[in-house]
Amino acid sequence: GECAEYCGTSHANMRFRVVALPEEEYNSWMENRMTAAAVAPADALAQRGHDLFVNGTCAACHTIAGTSAQGKVGPDLTDFSSRTSLAAGMLENTPENLRAWLKNPQAVKPGARMPNLGLSDADISALVAFLTSLE
Repeated sequence: GECAEYCGTSHANMRFRVVALPEEEYNSWMENRMTAAAVAPADALAQRGHDLFVNGTCAACHTIAGTSAQGKVGPDLTDFSSRTSLAAGMLENTPENLRAWLKNPQAVKPGARMPNLGLSDADISALVAFLTSLE
């Protein structure tokens, strides 16, 4: 799908994908979404990404269930790794594309509300490790 309401620069790039599921599978997905457990990063790099996310500027805009990040401006990233795309459908959801997005969102999608946070390569690697672990 595509956004039907003019929302500014890169409006034509506001894409989304609808996934139709059998009712039982949808109900299971919805139940899991509503009862998200606390996030437990799998390794030290993902833990560092978690800490950067919840203690830094990310949490001001984004929500991740099971964490203190409860921002409402940006997308809810609770099940980030299960998404097929990122940047409003501009990119396939891969670690490489996530890295490019975090490095300079405006280069990927001019006019995006996600600011360039000036993240170091080490911080980006940690955030990628954390976000790609979220199912």
